[in-house]
Amino acid sequence: MELYESKILSLVKENEKIVVLTAENRVSLRNVPEKLNQNFIDVGISEQNLIGIGAGLAKLGFLPIMHGMSTFLTMRAFEFIRTDLGYPKLPSILVGTFNGLSATANGTANGPTHQAIEDIALMKLVPNMTVVAPSDRLETLQILDNISKLEGPLYIRDSNFESMEIEREPFVWGKNDCIVKGDEIAILSFGTMLDICLKASKKLSEKSISHAVYNMRFLKPIDKNLLNEIFSKFEKIIVVEDHIDTGGLSSIIREFAWENGKDKKIIFMNLRDSFFRPGNFNDAIQNTELTVGKIIAKVINS
Repeated sequence: MELYESKILSLVKENEKIVVLTAENRVSLRNVPEKLNQNFIDVGISEQNLIGIGAGLAKLGFLPIMHGMSTFLTMRAFEFIRTDLGYPKLPSILVGTFNGLSATANGTANGPTHQAIEDIALMKLVPNMTVVAPSDRLETLQILDNISKLEGPLYIRDSNFESMEIEREPFVWGKNDCIVKGDEIAILSFGTMLDICLKASKKLSEKSISHAVYNMRFLKPIDKNLLNEIFSKFEKIIVVEDHIDTGGLSSIIREFAWENGKDKKIIFMNLRDSFFRPGNFNDAIQNTELTVGKIIAKVINS
């Protein structure tokens, strides 16, 4: 049984008010339906119904954990998320899979219909919504350990990556952290792109280029204390994300810098205002500016 499945089962065992729902997206739930019985609901390919049913359960005092492919979950059901979850501020959890450059299923490149590259922008628009993008499975589990803290809906931009072997600061709800400590330049990223940035970081360290890498997992509300520290310490900041230029971490950093009078050199590496050529993760990334080599070049030459 997968780690995520084990975590879901333990959560329901501890709290029978948790109900697991899916819109026929069982990629991380294959072994749990028969074990959860009435605490599991598959609504079929019907994301609007998924949110409507989840909202009804939340109104009755249950805690729904709703699963779907990010692109369909956040776009098809946006009005339902906004009105049925955001407006009444219902504690509820949305788990979106196959997002950003991970927009492939079963090795098949499904094209722009399956590319969730606007999902953060959309979920940030919803008042009362918390948005978090874990970098790997371990971080997803740590987020689920803290769902009792919810005072409204939560969107988890779930990572397809297994747990990375990296040293981490103790997990604190709402806080982002520094993975690599250094001076001169700060690299800010989240989700699956954090692993790419850490690969680039290793090569930068071999070249004796002092830098830091930050895991910006909590995107809404953003960790302003950490951003203040970053802008105070570094003259140059690079933002790396598999999301369009508008509405994601790039927009967050721009807005923070402008609102707080921060005059630093900021470089943005993202998907700009375009779709990307579909393929598995390793192939798709080669057609973007988000490769290890291009990140290294940007650090050295900017």
